[in-house]
Amino acid sequence: MTTPQPRTLPIRRWLALALVVAFVVPAVVTAFVAATLIWGPSRTATSPVTRLRADAARWDDPAWQAATTAELAADNVDFVLLEDGREIYRSATDPLSNAAAGVDANAGDSHGPPWWDNQSGGRLVQRLELPGVGPQPQRLAYIYSPPGGVNGQRFWLYPLVGFSTLLLTLSGIAWVLGRAVNAPLAATSRAARQVAAGDLDVTLRSSRVREVAEVNSAFASMSAALRATLQRQSELEQERRLFIGAVVHDLRTPLFALRGYLEGFEQGLAETPEKRARYIAVAREKAAALERLIGDLFDYTRLEYLDQAPHREPLDLGALLRRLVDGLRPQAEAKGVRLALDAPAEPCVVDGDSHLLTRAVENLLDNALRHTPSGGVVRVACLCRTGGAWFTVADSGPGIPPRDLPHIFTPLYRGETSRNRRTGGAGLGLTIAQRILHAHGGDLTAANGTAGGALFTGELPAAR
Repeated sequence: MTTPQPRTLPIRRWLALALVVAFVVPAVVTAFVAATLIWGPSRTATSPVTRLRADAARWDDPAWQAATTAELAADNVDFVLLEDGREIYRSATDPLSNAAAGVDANAGDSHGPPWWDNQSGGRLVQRLELPGVGPQPQRLAYIYSPPGGVNGQRFWLYPLVGFSTLLLTLSGIAWVLGRAVNAPLAATSRAARQVAAGDLDVTLRSSRVREVAEVNSAFASMSAALRATLQRQSELEQERRLFIGAVVHDLRTPLFALRGYLEGFEQGLAETPEKRARYIAVAREKAAALERLIGDLFDYTRLEYLDQAPHREPLDLGALLRRLVDGLRPQAEAKGVRLALDAPAEPCVVDGDSHLLTRAVENLLDNALRHTPSGGVVRVACLCRTGGAWFTVADSGPGIPPRDLPHIFTPLYRGETSRNRRTGGAGLGLTIAQRILHAHGGDLTAANGTAGGALFTGELPAAR
């Protein structure tokens, strides 16, 4: 199951969002605090008025006067009480705090908001009027509070709140951007140092910043490609060592035999014409085997290490198969093997390298002839369609053991029965044939036929 990748945004949008948050959050918090402290319900606007209105019957009680004065003094609030126009109590000698003039007793409205008295030392004055009903006297109160009400003395809180909120907002933005940008880039830097030290097992952190995520993705792909390349290089090195060991062994066998027969000639062991003829025949056979080994090794090395590209040109696959079958028919007849060809009369044109394709088909035919006993048959067929061309090489030999089929095209691999060292070869012929077809954009597969024997099927793309 694939883990869903987090949604990413370009770094420009992250920066724009950070700027918006840095300006909006402190402004909103400061405005909220100001609204709560200034424009919200204040104790001076409600509590003194409510307290005096509720306790109007006790205005002339000294105990109540002392308790109320002490309570409201905590908020720097003073008041003056009048009854039928006669002053009965004032909480402070001068509630206007050094004011040069008094308060107009007729100013304001009993139900209106506090008003600003420019000549009262900058204090707010509220008027509370309680009309007399029946025997109850008319009561009037003046309430003196600091500018801005009870909370007016806290104006210094607003810049502090704004500055503190700005610092907290910037800290939050730095933390978010650090996790989204700095931390992933630091992890990428550590991973680069690990890769430089040869450790390709690196771990990268995810990021919601698109540019950082793309850098990490590219770095992860590069690390995976390097890991695959090093693994492939290690496998090639191991294969090269095995290849060199097998080449030395395969070249040494016919070479030692050839040298032994030549030394026999030199020592006069072939004293009769029959022995000399046999020595010469064996020496010629070993020389031919040595030549075949060298040819296979040269072709394999050229295809494997030089990565030779085919020289493509239009050619008739059917005509190429006829030419090769006709050339090998005398060799097949000498061994008692019949060569049969089934090819269409019309041209079957493919784009390919005539020399390389000839080498591939020759390897397949040579493999079939070596593993087909006397009296057997090797059948070659060609089929041409719109999408490409196919050819098959089938023999009536013992076939390919099931345990050898997965390794039949492995370099230097030879099975214990059908492809053993007594038949000759370096175990490269089928590998060379398959790689030639791969270089042409085709394929070569191996199987056992329904009637027994090995069946090789080659596929080539049609000419453009």
